[in-house]
Amino acid sequence: MYALNLNADNRILSACVVFPSTPADLPRVDTLPDGDVSDYLFVDGEYVYDPLPSPEPPTPEPTADEILDALLGVTK
Repeated sequence: MYALNLNADNRILSACVVFPSTPADLPRVDTLPDGDVSDYLFVDGEYVYDPLPSPEPPTPEPTADEILDALLGVTK
């Protein structure tokens, strides 16, 4: 048996095996969904697949050499 840690929107934050010390207010389930549990909501005793959008990749910062080249008008 597993206990689910949910956020306020019922997104699964984590799951753990139930131990005697596991808080009683966590929902308990016999099986976990396939894949990443954080891609699921737990609503009315059912798993709802609702993955978060992937974050945009960061824009790389220019290096000091690139900045100097741009200021000096150096082209490569």
